[in-house]
Amino acid sequence: MTMSTQQDAALSLVDENRQSSAERAHKADQVRRILQNAGIVIPLAIVIIFELLFVPKFLSASNVTNMLINASILAILALGQTVVIAIFGIDLSVGAMQALVVCVTAMMVNKMNPVLAIICAIVFGGILGFFNGFVVVKLRVTDFIATLSTMNIYRGLALLITAGLPIEIMSGSFKKIATASIVHIPVTFILALLVGFGTWFILEKAPIGKHIVAVGDNALAARDSGISVEGTIIKAYLFCGLTAGLAGVLLASQLGTVNATVSTGLELQTIAVVVIGGTSMSGGHPRVIGTLLGALLLTIINSGLNILNIPSFYQYVAIGALLVFALSLDSGQRVMVARMFKGR
Repeated sequence: MTMSTQQDAALSLVDENRQSSAERAHKADQVRRILQNAGIVIPLAIVIIFELLFVPKFLSASNVTNMLINASILAILALGQTVVIAIFGIDLSVGAMQALVVCVTAMMVNKMNPVLAIICAIVFGGILGFFNGFVVVKLRVTDFIATLSTMNIYRGLALLITAGLPIEIMSGSFKKIATASIVHIPVTFILALLVGFGTWFILEKAPIGKHIVAVGDNALAARDSGISVEGTIIKAYLFCGLTAGLAGVLLASQLGTVNATVSTGLELQTIAVVVIGGTSMSGGHPRVIGTLLGALLLTIINSGLNILNIPSFYQYVAIGALLVFALSLDSGQRVMVARMFKGR
């Protein structure tokens, strides 16, 4: 066999290996998408069918409206968590951030123009999120420990400024925002869709979205390609703070009377919503629609348990079970996709 023939055979083998690798990657991506969709669609369908059969007045107008409002506030908060998890991070302070924003919003609405108070509250949420990113990036504290610490700081500040007492919001117009509707569609639901579309657009079309996915997939490779990893992480936490600010404003409007203990345990709910929605805890591949559906699923479960007068502590069991299911699905999905990619 001549040297030229040997070279041709080697090149042909390389081409075959590349083609085979590309096919495996394509199939693995298809399987990943199928599992992501199945992870939220199947549980959502099962829960809806169950509640249609066994929960009285599940489809009553008042219950549907309440579910849409509650799911929308949770979804807005979870969209911020989606972006943070997409960069392979986590934010355990979202519940405390929302509680602090709720208290600050109530105090500002009682002392200034409600519109100005809303703007200030959302900006305040952004500052809290920026601080989380600053601690993670500049002080080089792991995201878990950093946000666990700031969770206590924000909750403590909420208790400090309220002295542990409830605050009643005096503005009637502000209290109508969360429950207002346009053509029988809650304004809060419309806002959640707008924030969801904005998040999807940023992640799919804007350069910062591609940087977020790149950092979540492989931070070292992203840095080597010229992406500012630190800047991207800070922007992700800043976005999470802004969504916590908006969710806090809506929650304050919905409650009317607020206190520093609201949103306790909400961080686990947002994580469960994000993961069961198809966003992997290993970073990259955020799924905005999945997060919106995940928030709806969790809200429907809570609504059904409330209507059936099941004690509230069973809701913690349900959320915990949902989180275990979501994490198991995420782990199984990653193992299966990795095996397919390797051709096993």
